[in-house]
Amino acid sequence: MTQEPRRSDADSRWGSRLRRLGAVLAKWGRALEPGPRVRRGAGRGVIAVTAVLALGLGYRIRPGLGPWLDPVAGVLIALALAAVAGVAAALLFQIVRVLPRLLGWSGLAAAGAAVVVLMLMGLPAVAAAVTGITLIALQAIFGGALAGARRVGPRGAAVRVVAIVVSSVGLAANALLIYWMIDRGSDDHLRETAAAGAAVEPLLAADPSRPGAHEVQTLFYGSGTDRHRPEFGHEVDVRTEPVDASPFVEDKGWRTELRRWYWGFDRENLPVNGRVWYPDGAGPFPLVLIVHGNHAMWDYSDPGYAYLGELLASRGFITVSVDENFFNSSTFSPMRAENDGRAWMLLQHLSVWREWNGTPGNPFHGRVDLSNLALIGHSRGGEAAAIAGAFNRLPRYPDDATVEFDFDFDIRAIVAIAPSDMQYEPAGRPTPLSDVNYLVFQGAHDADVAFFAGARQYHRVRFTDDAYRFKASLWAYRANHGQFNTGWGDADFPWPLSVLLNRSPLLPPEDQRRIAEVYISGLLEATLHGDRSYVPLFRDARAAASWLPTDTYIARFRDSSFRLVADYEEDVDVSTASLEGASIRGEHLSRWREEDLPFRRQQDGDPTKENTVVILGWQSEEPPASYSVALPEELSARWALGPRSLLVFSLAQADEDPVDPDPEDEDGDEEDEERPPVDLTVELVAADGTSSRLPLSRFGSLVPPSKSRFLKLPNETDLYGDPWEPPLATFELPLRTFAEETPGFDPAALRTIRFVFDRSPSGVLILDEIGFAEPSSGSPNMSELRPTPSVQQRRSRGGG
Repeated sequence: MTQEPRRSDADSRWGSRLRRLGAVLAKWGRALEPGPRVRRGAGRGVIAVTAVLALGLGYRIRPGLGPWLDPVAGVLIALALAAVAGVAAALLFQIVRVLPRLLGWSGLAAAGAAVVVLMLMGLPAVAAAVTGITLIALQAIFGGALAGARRVGPRGAAVRVVAIVVSSVGLAANALLIYWMIDRGSDDHLRETAAAGAAVEPLLAADPSRPGAHEVQTLFYGSGTDRHRPEFGHEVDVRTEPVDASPFVEDKGWRTELRRWYWGFDRENLPVNGRVWYPDGAGPFPLVLIVHGNHAMWDYSDPGYAYLGELLASRGFITVSVDENFFNSSTFSPMRAENDGRAWMLLQHLSVWREWNGTPGNPFHGRVDLSNLALIGHSRGGEAAAIAGAFNRLPRYPDDATVEFDFDFDIRAIVAIAPSDMQYEPAGRPTPLSDVNYLVFQGAHDADVAFFAGARQYHRVRFTDDAYRFKASLWAYRANHGQFNTGWGDADFPWPLSVLLNRSPLLPPEDQRRIAEVYISGLLEATLHGDRSYVPLFRDARAAASWLPTDTYIARFRDSSFRLVADYEEDVDVSTASLEGASIRGEHLSRWREEDLPFRRQQDGDPTKENTVVILGWQSEEPPASYSVALPEELSARWALGPRSLLVFSLAQADEDPVDPDPEDEDGDEEDEERPPVDLTVELVAADGTSSRLPLSRFGSLVPPSKSRFLKLPNETDLYGDPWEPPLATFELPLRTFAEETPGFDPAALRTIRFVFDRSPSGVLILDEIGFAEPSSGSPNMSELRPTPSVQQRRSRGGG
């Protein structure tokens, strides 16, 4: 016979204590347990909030039944999904016996459904759970308190008083929640930075955002079978043949069937649809394609660039807004790995225009200048435009060489508006781009593409031929993602997630679009109309101050005349420069390191900006810290440096302490103070030892770290990372100015470039791309400019 093991006295005591504790907790639970009426009220409150969330989800569902039936069908589908999720939640709670008596089974089912609906809206699981629990708790307390206020019994009066107080608090909390949802947020974090430095001569060219001399006409081309929009359906003006994009789009399974149901076609029969604005006259006119990015596929994005189409056509450019909405997302069938398909479709449109230009009887026969083409893209479309520029020069598709390319168009300019990057990589590598003029925009309050992804493509653009070309970037402090498209607006998230956005700091939409009008039109005038008087616009935004809305702008610029001295990409030796024979020296620096420039949100393994820079910090003025680049002896003669040459470098002020990389305040939190702007001295030394010194502020000012607030939530670090991302600014210093400052200094004998940190007691700077350029390549003397007739005609109409 097996004998029971004897328990120790200690085990018995602990068991007795646990039983007594359990009895006490059970007694308290019975005392605090709400009655049936309160549970029903709490459950109704949760059901109500779940129904509202389901209606929000239904608003985003478009089953493709038509404009009148879609909203009703979408809501019914969302309610059905919520009901299924609720039944699943109720069964789960029944199985695991989790809090079954707090809300009642209907309330618990609604609580689970609310979390599922929030996930379907796009919130991550953790965020959906936290948001759902918060809303559920608030509405459960409110609903339960309202029900408790009607309670009767011996203590009914006291219970009613408590319930009325609680329900009043709940009502106030709901009112505050509604107010918070409709409030636009706060702009308290904004920092004004006045443009400083020597006066910049205003451009002599006409304001490129003003309408031109041409009357504008419109038409639509497409398959003629569009189910949803008559302009691409039975009312289409010119019919096109569909194309097979199967090699470029991963689209299979039940999601494919949903998309086919909505559109009436699949990836094997994609329509070539476009809305055209074109100038009157025989031409030939340059051709410009604009392509949107990712958005809800039924919320058509291509009409949102009509403001650009009208403007550019009036200035002599045939402009097409390309329809690629069939690549866009839906609630249940998002398209993935499709950016190469977006790019390939752009080239298919160019193929159609090439055919039309050579076809007698076509409305555009002989009217298209195929030697002057440009691509403009927004968001994923901005990346697609760069991919199209790369595909255009390739004989075969990099990911499947059995697919041949036969494009070779004269694409001379590419514009990327808040682009994504590396969502597609040809042959697993970053997209290369060469021998085009490239312009990229980024708003510091872009809550969608919240980091300057386009800076990476800017860095990859190369110039390999003898033609004059340039690349430029523009960072606008108060711009967001969507307002460059009139249909997207100030909501960088879809509703109802858009209630989280902090919209108060944003530029008015017409102001933000004016930035696009000025810069895009200016780029096309400089590139496709050959009017180089617009090039200074990209060198320094201050030259166009009268054209642009008031904001903080940071510009980066590099042209094909630039000759590199140091960009820190060559090795890990901080004492060497990129130019053979050049050397580097630092003195009295508290910070000196070379590193890959990070994005706003950077974690281990995340991609960077692919741009190595040097970080320089100093703490005191005595002795002043300095950073010097010694040039090879024969360089000035070999490069023909002289008074007309420009010393060029890129700078940004870092949000970093010059001594302690992780400063903390007395409470142990990282400091969040505003750092003052810094200044420094640029010293040039000739071979005979003569030096000339000028403050950087003589030429322009550094913008101190300017923080962004994307959401109305108190903390957004986990989602967005740092509140500030360093945008580099290009400085161009004429050597003539140094010669005028110091008689006897000969720019042709320049031997040393020295940055002396003697004008601010402390600071940390990011330095990159030191070299020389010639202003005559991009900014000829104004007396040498001979505007084309079209430019003279526009000026006679008062454009700027």
